[in-house]
Amino acid sequence: MKKENVVELLYADLCPFWKETLKTIHEVATDLNAKVLIRKVKVSSQAKAKRFKFPGSPTVRINGVDIDPATREVEGYIGCRVYMYEGATYEFPPKEMIKSGFERLLRK
Repeated sequence: MKKENVVELLYADLCPFWKETLKTIHEVATDLNAKVLIRKVKVSSQAKAKRFKFPGSPTVRINGVDIDPATREVEGYIGCRVYMYEGATYEFPPKEMIKSGFERLLRK
């Protein structure tokens, strides 16, 4: 039996970009006809940031793996995250980055 694919959106309230990221996750899942369970995880304390090795808000992980292959494990940080994708800087992961993560990390 195939295990369910889990997409986690880890976020902190101080960075509002998680809402756009959640919308984009839904769009990509629909575009790719991907059956996924989407979990929102609010990181509200330094202890929780440490436990989740949170690199900043928003963070998208598919089956436990960050969609950005350049991400390194961190101690945990509550703050806004910056993404680099194809030479540009973003305050949240662009749709193409999320799509690439889906294609690379989903269990078939």
